[in-house]
Amino acid sequence: MNNYTSQQIQETRKIIESSIANCEKIQPKLKEGSPQLSLSRNRIKALYIVKALLAEQENVYTKDELEKAIVQITSIKNKSTTGISHTKEGSGTDTRFFRLITAMDIALDYLQNAMQGGTR
Repeated sequence: MNNYTSQQIQETRKIIESSIANCEKIQPKLKEGSPQLSLSRNRIKALYIVKALLAEQENVYTKDELEKAIVQITSIKNKSTTGISHTKEGSGTDTRFFRLITAMDIALDYLQNAMQGGTR
């Protein structure tokens, strides 16, 4: 099990909260029943699960919920990895993607630990 500094956890929480806000902000613009709206809802649910795990709340999530969250967080990480490959090193966008990837790595670690029934 990896141990993270309080600063790493705080930064990850900040990124998770920002991602939730961005997803919630875009939802009213998406058409009901569209794949984009469904994806946004699934991501929000996954991000809220990670937020709760980072806050060391009791793991009350089912294995299925955790598995779905892992899929969503992995998707965010993969899209960010693709995005960072198209940025100029050292640019603001590059830094943003790097921080997002790092946060998703931590989120995945927490989710996988929760799947194994562990606590932090």
